[in-house]
Amino acid sequence: MSADILKAFERHPDLLEICGAPGRAVPQAGLTNRVYRLEAERGLFFLRLPRPENAGLIDRQAEARNLGLAAELGLALPPLYVHPGEGILVTGAVDVMDCAPEDFPSRLGDTLGRLHGSGAEFAGVLDPDDVYRAQRDFLASAAELRPEIAPLDQALRELANRPADAGAIRRVPVHGDLSPGNCLWTPDRLWLIDWEYSAMADPAWDLAYAILEHGFSEVQESAFLAAYKAKQPTSLVPAGDRLEAMKARCDAVSALWALEQVARGRDAGIFLPFARGRRDRALARVRVLI
Repeated sequence: MSADILKAFERHPDLLEICGAPGRAVPQAGLTNRVYRLEAERGLFFLRLPRPENAGLIDRQAEARNLGLAAELGLALPPLYVHPGEGILVTGAVDVMDCAPEDFPSRLGDTLGRLHGSGAEFAGVLDPDDVYRAQRDFLASAAELRPEIAPLDQALRELANRPADAGAIRRVPVHGDLSPGNCLWTPDRLWLIDWEYSAMADPAWDLAYAILEHGFSEVQESAFLAAYKAKQPTSLVPAGDRLEAMKARCDAVSALWALEQVARGRDAGIFLPFARGRRDRALARVRVLI
């Protein structure tokens, strides 16, 4: 049993009330949190403890509200214990399939359509341009990383000047981080986890991010978007060029997120190649669009 779990149970008596005495804890994948599948006296649970180096980076109050709403929609595992102040979260554990089902693009599109069309009012706003500017502000003092960032700055300025990008956007509740690791496939359904970046946003953000992070082929992307469109009014479905532009913005934000990890002292051997891959993909997409 790890010391961080024992400490959490000591500091939060409600954990013992909910889970019973903790037993074996199996670490799960996660970049921003420490996540465990916890065998405890009263059952199996997922326990999330935040990494100390990421303290203050997530609006945990907004996350808790949005997670509760997503659980009511049947899209998220219902929270059993949430402590926004320390970022602790407990849900019941589920048995996850070894690999996603063959029709997962359609099923993910259907799930995302249900979320975007739900009418739920999430806390917070996710604007990719604002996120990028905040990331740039954080990295301003990292002089050694400026050559990695400069081409992205120029590309996003050019993208912002496109006439197709003008006009009001109707914001919807979004997950914000639809990577494969945040999609738990069980034999009968899909659960979305890790609602840290959930907010109200352009629906194109979730669509673009999911397509990129899952590495959809053209056929898979078509199936994903068709299932999504079946749940949506036409006004919510972004046009092709706008979706492509959002893909570039998603990659730019992902690239700077990885550079932030480097600036915080995490393993450059892991995060710098990731940043460069996302940056180069964004630049290639912008060249096609401009």
